[in-house]
Amino acid sequence: MSSNLGYVQHPTSKLNPLLNLMLLIILLLGIMIYQSWQLSLILLAPVLSGFKLSRVSLQLSRRRTKFIVLFSIVLFLFQIIITPNGTLFGFIIPQIHDFGPFFPVTSYGVERGLSISIRFLLIIFSSMLFVSITDPTLLAHSLTLLRIPFRYSFALVIALRFLPLFDAENQTVRLAQKSRGIEPEIGGLHKILRTIQYTFFPLLVSSLSRVEALSMSMDGRGFGFSSTRTYMRKSEWKLRDSLILLCSFAYLLLCILLASGLLPQIAIFL
Repeated sequence: MSSNLGYVQHPTSKLNPLLNLMLLIILLLGIMIYQSWQLSLILLAPVLSGFKLSRVSLQLSRRRTKFIVLFSIVLFLFQIIITPNGTLFGFIIPQIHDFGPFFPVTSYGVERGLSISIRFLLIIFSSMLFVSITDPTLLAHSLTLLRIPFRYSFALVIALRFLPLFDAENQTVRLAQKSRGIEPEIGGLHKILRTIQYTFFPLLVSSLSRVEALSMSMDGRGFGFSSTRTYMRKSEWKLRDSLILLCSFAYLLLCILLASGLLPQIAIFL
Protein backbone atom coordinates (compact mmCIF):
# COMPACT_ATOMS: atom_id res chain seq x y z
CA MET A 1 0.00 0.00 0.00
CA SER A 2 1.09 3.52 -0.68
CA SER A 3 2.07 5.62 2.29
CA ASN A 4 2.10 9.00 0.53
CA LEU A 5 -0.71 11.36 -0.26
CA GLY A 6 -1.30 11.51 -4.01
CA TYR A 7 -2.17 9.50 -7.10
CA VAL A 8 -1.34 5.79 -7.00
CA GLN A 9 -1.59 3.43 -9.98
CA HIS A 10 -4.06 0.61 -9.25
CA PRO A 11 -6.99 -1.28 -10.86
CA THR A 12 -9.60 1.35 -9.94
CA SER A 13 -7.56 3.91 -11.92
CA LYS A 14 -9.21 2.51 -15.04
CA LEU A 15 -12.32 4.53 -14.25
CA ASN A 16 -12.59 7.81 -16.11
CA PRO A 17 -11.11 10.65 -13.99
CA LEU A 18 -14.09 12.85 -14.79
CA LEU A 19 -16.34 10.12 -13.39
CA ASN A 20 -14.33 10.16 -10.15
CA LEU A 21 -14.85 13.92 -9.85
CA MET A 22 -18.57 13.65 -10.57
CA LEU A 23 -18.97 10.79 -8.08
CA LEU A 24 -17.30 12.88 -5.39
CA ILE A 25 -19.55 15.88 -6.09
CA ILE A 26 -22.72 13.77 -6.22
CA LEU A 27 -21.77 11.91 -3.03
CA LEU A 28 -21.26 15.15 -1.10
CA LEU A 29 -24.40 16.74 -2.56
CA GLY A 30 -26.44 13.74 -1.46
CA ILE A 31 -25.35 13.86 2.18
CA MET A 32 -25.91 17.62 2.26
CA ILE A 33 -29.43 17.28 0.86
CA TYR A 34 -30.45 14.40 3.13
CA GLN A 35 -28.56 14.79 6.39
CA SER A 36 -29.05 11.34 7.88
CA TRP A 37 -26.31 9.72 9.93
CA GLN A 38 -27.55 6.25 8.92
CA LEU A 39 -27.12 7.06 5.21
CA SER A 40 -23.70 8.64 5.82
CA LEU A 41 -22.61 5.56 7.77
CA ILE A 42 -23.75 3.28 4.94
CA LEU A 43 -21.81 5.39 2.41
CA LEU A 44 -18.72 5.47 4.62
CA ALA A 45 -18.35 1.69 4.35
CA PRO A 46 -17.75 1.57 0.54
CA VAL A 47 -15.47 4.62 0.77
CA LEU A 48 -13.26 2.85 3.32
CA SER A 49 -13.43 -0.30 1.19
CA GLY A 50 -12.21 1.82 -1.73
CA PHE A 51 -8.94 2.43 0.11
CA LYS A 52 -8.46 -1.32 0.45
CA LEU A 53 -9.33 -2.05 -3.18
CA SER A 54 -7.11 0.78 -4.38
CA ARG A 55 -4.21 -0.39 -2.21
CA VAL A 56 -4.03 3.04 -0.62
CA SER A 57 -3.17 3.02 3.06
CA LEU A 58 -5.38 4.97 5.43
CA GLN A 59 -2.31 5.36 7.60
CA LEU A 60 -0.85 8.19 5.51
CA SER A 61 0.43 9.13 8.90
CA ARG A 62 -0.92 7.80 12.15
CA ARG A 63 -0.95 11.31 13.58
CA ARG A 64 -3.08 12.68 10.72
CA THR A 65 -5.57 9.81 10.76
CA LYS A 66 -5.74 10.00 14.54
CA PHE A 67 -6.40 13.74 14.35
CA ILE A 68 -9.25 13.26 11.85
CA VAL A 69 -10.95 10.65 14.05
CA LEU A 70 -10.42 12.63 17.26
CA PHE A 71 -11.76 15.80 15.65
CA SER A 72 -14.91 13.94 14.57
CA ILE A 73 -15.34 12.77 18.19
CA VAL A 74 -14.96 16.37 19.36
CA LEU A 75 -17.66 17.43 16.88
CA PHE A 76 -19.92 14.69 18.21
CA LEU A 77 -19.45 15.72 21.85
CA PHE A 78 -19.80 19.43 21.04
CA GLN A 79 -23.16 18.85 19.34
CA ILE A 80 -24.37 16.85 22.35
CA ILE A 81 -23.43 19.70 24.68
CA ILE A 82 -25.06 22.51 22.67
CA THR A 83 -28.23 20.59 21.67
CA PRO A 84 -30.59 20.16 24.66
CA ASN A 85 -33.69 19.22 22.61
CA GLY A 86 -35.16 15.73 22.52
CA THR A 87 -35.62 12.85 24.93
CA LEU A 88 -33.31 13.13 27.92
CA PHE A 89 -30.91 10.18 28.31
CA GLY A 90 -28.85 11.55 31.17
CA PHE A 91 -26.13 14.06 31.94
CA ILE A 92 -22.44 14.13 31.10
CA ILE A 93 -21.76 15.50 34.59
CA PRO A 94 -24.32 13.89 36.95
CA GLN A 95 -25.65 15.47 40.11
CA ILE A 96 -23.34 15.04 43.10
CA HIS A 97 -25.03 16.36 46.25
CA ASP A 98 -25.71 20.02 45.47
CA PHE A 99 -23.38 20.07 42.46
CA GLY A 100 -24.84 19.53 38.97
CA PRO A 101 -26.21 18.09 36.87
CA PHE A 102 -24.65 19.66 33.76
CA PHE A 103 -24.66 19.04 30.00
CA PRO A 104 -27.78 16.97 29.25
CA VAL A 105 -27.51 14.14 26.72
CA THR A 106 -30.62 14.06 24.53
CA SER A 107 -31.81 11.93 21.63
CA TYR A 108 -31.72 14.85 19.19
CA GLY A 109 -28.25 15.87 20.38
CA VAL A 110 -26.89 12.36 19.82
CA GLU A 111 -28.55 12.14 16.40
CA ARG A 112 -27.24 15.54 15.33
CA GLY A 113 -23.77 14.75 16.66
CA LEU A 114 -23.64 11.46 14.75
CA SER A 115 -24.87 13.19 11.59
CA ILE A 116 -22.20 15.91 11.65
CA SER A 117 -19.28 13.74 12.78
CA ILE A 118 -19.93 10.91 10.29
CA ARG A 119 -20.47 13.38 7.45
CA PHE A 120 -17.18 15.01 8.36
CA LEU A 121 -15.41 11.64 8.15
CA LEU A 122 -17.14 10.88 4.86
CA ILE A 123 -16.12 14.21 3.31
CA ILE A 124 -12.49 13.88 4.39
CA PHE A 125 -12.01 10.23 3.45
CA SER A 126 -13.85 10.48 0.11
CA SER A 127 -11.71 13.50 -0.84
CA MET A 128 -8.55 11.61 0.13
CA LEU A 129 -9.68 8.64 -1.95
CA PHE A 130 -10.41 10.91 -4.93
CA VAL A 131 -6.90 12.38 -4.80
CA SER A 132 -5.40 8.88 -4.56
CA ILE A 133 -7.26 7.26 -7.47
CA THR A 134 -7.42 10.16 -9.95
CA ASP A 135 -4.69 10.76 -12.52
CA PRO A 136 -4.38 14.57 -12.76
CA THR A 137 -3.19 14.50 -16.38
CA LEU A 138 -6.13 12.41 -17.57
CA LEU A 139 -8.49 14.55 -15.50
CA ALA A 140 -7.22 17.65 -17.31
CA HIS A 141 -7.93 16.01 -20.67
CA SER A 142 -11.42 14.99 -19.53
CA LEU A 143 -12.20 18.56 -18.48
CA THR A 144 -11.07 19.94 -21.83
CA LEU A 145 -13.54 17.60 -23.54
CA LEU A 146 -16.26 19.49 -21.64
CA ARG A 147 -15.01 22.72 -23.28
CA ILE A 148 -13.53 23.94 -20.01
CA PRO A 149 -10.59 26.29 -20.77
CA PHE A 150 -7.30 24.45 -20.39
CA ARG A 151 -6.02 27.14 -18.02
CA TYR A 152 -8.66 26.17 -15.42
CA SER A 153 -8.16 22.45 -15.90
CA PHE A 154 -4.40 22.93 -15.62
CA ALA A 155 -4.89 24.81 -12.34
CA LEU A 156 -6.70 21.75 -10.95
CA VAL A 157 -3.91 19.49 -12.20
CA ILE A 158 -1.31 21.65 -10.46
CA ALA A 159 -3.28 21.49 -7.20
CA LEU A 160 -3.48 17.69 -7.35
CA ARG A 161 0.18 17.38 -8.34
CA PHE A 162 1.38 19.65 -5.56
CA LEU A 163 -0.57 17.93 -2.79
CA PRO A 164 1.84 14.97 -2.47
CA LEU A 165 4.82 17.31 -2.93
CA PHE A 166 3.67 19.57 -0.10
CA ASP A 167 2.92 16.55 2.06
CA ALA A 168 6.40 15.10 1.49
CA GLU A 169 7.98 18.52 2.04
CA ASN A 170 6.07 18.91 5.30
CA GLN A 171 7.35 15.56 6.54
CA THR A 172 10.90 16.53 5.55
CA VAL A 173 10.68 19.81 7.46
CA ARG A 174 9.28 18.07 10.53
CA LEU A 175 12.03 15.44 10.48
CA ALA A 176 14.66 18.15 10.07
CA GLN A 177 13.28 20.08 13.03
CA LYS A 178 13.00 16.89 15.07
CA SER A 179 16.66 16.08 14.39
CA ARG A 180 17.48 19.49 15.87
CA GLY A 181 15.48 18.71 18.99
CA ILE A 182 12.46 20.85 18.06
CA GLU A 183 9.09 19.17 18.59
CA PRO A 184 5.75 20.70 17.45
CA GLU A 185 3.87 21.92 20.52
CA ILE A 186 0.20 22.81 20.85
CA GLY A 187 -0.91 24.51 24.05
CA GLY A 188 -0.81 28.23 24.45
CA LEU A 189 -0.31 31.05 21.98
CA HIS A 190 3.47 31.15 22.44
CA LYS A 191 3.88 27.44 21.64
CA ILE A 192 1.61 27.68 18.60
CA LEU A 193 3.57 30.66 17.23
CA ARG A 194 6.80 28.78 17.86
CA THR A 195 5.52 25.76 15.94
CA ILE A 196 4.46 27.99 13.05
CA GLN A 197 7.85 29.68 13.02
CA TYR A 198 9.82 26.43 12.82
CA THR A 199 7.46 24.47 10.56
CA PHE A 200 5.26 26.74 8.45
CA PHE A 201 7.85 29.29 7.34
CA PRO A 202 10.37 26.73 5.96
CA LEU A 203 7.52 24.98 4.18
CA LEU A 204 6.33 28.30 2.71
CA VAL A 205 9.81 29.19 1.42
CA SER A 206 10.23 25.74 -0.14
CA SER A 207 6.78 25.93 -1.76
CA LEU A 208 7.46 29.36 -3.24
CA SER A 209 10.71 28.11 -4.77
CA ARG A 210 8.85 25.20 -6.37
CA VAL A 211 6.18 27.55 -7.74
CA GLU A 212 8.82 29.85 -9.20
CA ALA A 213 10.60 26.94 -10.88
CA LEU A 214 7.29 25.71 -12.29
CA SER A 215 6.33 29.14 -13.68
CA MET A 216 9.71 29.46 -15.42
CA SER A 217 9.28 25.98 -16.89
CA MET A 218 5.79 26.87 -18.16
CA ASP A 219 7.07 30.08 -19.77
CA GLY A 220 9.91 28.19 -21.41
CA ARG A 221 7.50 25.69 -22.92
CA GLY A 222 5.14 28.34 -24.25
CA PHE A 223 2.20 27.69 -21.96
CA GLY A 224 -0.76 29.83 -23.04
CA PHE A 225 0.70 30.60 -26.47
CA SER A 226 -2.09 28.70 -28.23
CA SER A 227 -5.67 28.00 -27.20
CA THR A 228 -5.41 24.41 -28.45
CA ARG A 229 -3.41 21.78 -26.61
CA THR A 230 -2.12 18.32 -27.45
CA TYR A 231 -2.01 15.46 -24.94
CA MET A 232 0.28 12.45 -24.87
CA ARG A 233 -2.28 10.47 -22.82
CA LYS A 234 -6.02 10.78 -23.31
CA SER A 235 -8.93 9.58 -21.20
CA GLU A 236 -11.74 7.45 -22.60
CA TRP A 237 -15.36 7.36 -21.49
CA LYS A 238 -16.59 3.76 -21.50
CA LEU A 239 -19.92 2.02 -21.00
CA ARG A 240 -19.15 1.10 -17.39
CA ASP A 241 -18.54 4.79 -16.64
CA SER A 242 -22.01 5.61 -17.95
CA LEU A 243 -23.59 2.83 -15.87
CA ILE A 244 -21.82 3.96 -12.69
CA LEU A 245 -22.82 7.58 -13.34
CA LEU A 246 -26.42 6.48 -13.86
CA CYS A 247 -26.37 4.72 -10.48
CA SER A 248 -24.95 7.83 -8.83
CA PHE A 249 -27.77 9.96 -10.27
CA ALA A 250 -30.24 7.41 -8.90
CA TYR A 251 -28.61 7.85 -5.48
CA LEU A 252 -28.92 11.64 -5.75
CA LEU A 253 -32.58 11.33 -6.76
CA LEU A 254 -33.17 9.06 -3.77
CA CYS A 255 -31.65 11.67 -1.44
CA ILE A 256 -33.91 14.37 -2.91
CA LEU A 257 -37.02 12.21 -2.50
CA LEU A 258 -36.08 11.31 1.07
CA ALA A 259 -35.45 14.96 1.97
CA SER A 260 -38.81 15.90 0.42
CA GLY A 261 -40.64 13.30 2.53
CA LEU A 262 -41.91 11.42 -0.53
CA LEU A 263 -40.51 8.06 0.61
CA PRO A 264 -41.58 7.73 4.27
CA GLN A 265 -41.29 3.93 4.18
CA ILE A 266 -37.57 4.12 3.33
CA ALA A 267 -36.93 7.18 5.52
CA ILE A 268 -37.80 5.08 8.58
CA PHE A 269 -34.63 3.05 8.04
CA LEU A 270 -32.48 6.00 6.90
